[in-house]
Amino acid sequence: MNNKKRIWITLFLTLTLMVILSGCSGLIKTAKINISINPNPVPYNSESENWPFDIVLDESNGVGVTLSSIRWDEYNQEEQLFLTEFIYEADEGKITSYFGSNYLPAFSSLQADFGYYIVPGDEFAKYVLLTFEGVDDNNNPIEATGRVDLLLQ
Repeated sequence: MNNKKRIWITLFLTLTLMVILSGCSGLIKTAKINISINPNPVPYNSESENWPFDIVLDESNGVGVTLSSIRWDEYNQEEQLFLTEFIYEADEGKITSYFGSNYLPAFSSLQADFGYYIVPGDEFAKYVLLTFEGVDDNNNPIEATGRVDLLLQ
C-alpha cells in the first residue's frame, strides 16, 4: 500500500509540474517595444546646425509589430506642450523612409537617424516625446513612448 501511495503522489506531482510549466503557452502575447535615444541628452551640432540623435526600437516580447505612426510632441522650457506633429506610414511610407521598414520583427530592432531643427525665431524645445503606435502580429494595438532631452546651444 505504501508503494501504491508513493506512485500516486509521484504521478500527481509530475502532472502538476507539467501543467504549471506548460500552462502559459496558450496565452496570446503582446509585443513590447523598447525605445533608446543615442545620445540622450542630445548636444547641439554647429556643423549640421541641429541636434542629431539615433532612435533604436527593440521588440522584446517575441511578437512583431507593424508601425503606423509616430507622434512628435515638443515641450518648451516651461515644460508646456507647444507643438505636435505626426509621421504616418500611410503618408508615402514615411516611417519606412526613416527606418528602412515599418515592420519590427520579434526580438529584433530598427534604427534611424533623426535630428531636431529649429527655424530662427521659433520656440525651442527642452525635450521631445516620441510616441510610436502600431499593431502587433496578434492584432493588439501597441504604443511606446521615448523622451529626447535637448541641451541648450
